[in-house]
Amino acid sequence: MRASTVTIKTEQDIENLRVSGRLAAQVLEMIADHIKPGVSTEYLDDICHDYIVNTLQVIPANVG
Repeated sequence: MRASTVTIKTEQDIENLRVSGRLAAQVLEMIADHIKPGVSTEYLDDICHDYIVNTLQVIPANVG
């Protein structure tokens, strides 16, 4: 059985998590109107990717 470990976050780590959470919330809010029956997840992913890169001007972590 593997022992679990707890990583203590620094103030900067916590702030980074807050920023990430706000960005994720913005993406979810933006994509909501595009979600409809028959719309492919690939299409939704493309919209999200474009929004993240071009509007939010950040690099998505899930690329690759």
